[in-house]
Amino acid sequence: GVSMTTIKVDSAVRDRLNAEARKRGLTAGSFVEEILDAWAREQRFAAIREAMAHTPRDLVDSYGAELSTLDTLAGDGLGE
Repeated sequence: GVSMTTIKVDSAVRDRLNAEARKRGLTAGSFVEEILDAWAREQRFAAIREAMAHTPRDLVDSYGAELSTLDTLAGDGLGE
């Protein structure tokens, strides 16, 4: 089973959390889980953007050339 716990938040935050959860037909706990999952996803994408921003230009160019070659070959043999 799932063990439950209590977290302390300001009552205004609790009220907002409960109101938003109700709008979505969720419990407060399920809504918090959705929020946390969305935050974790955004963190992963931020890390990807950061890595891409620091990728050396020659690797970016090489990747582009490889994609171009694959695009050219994608329809090869389909007309037969």
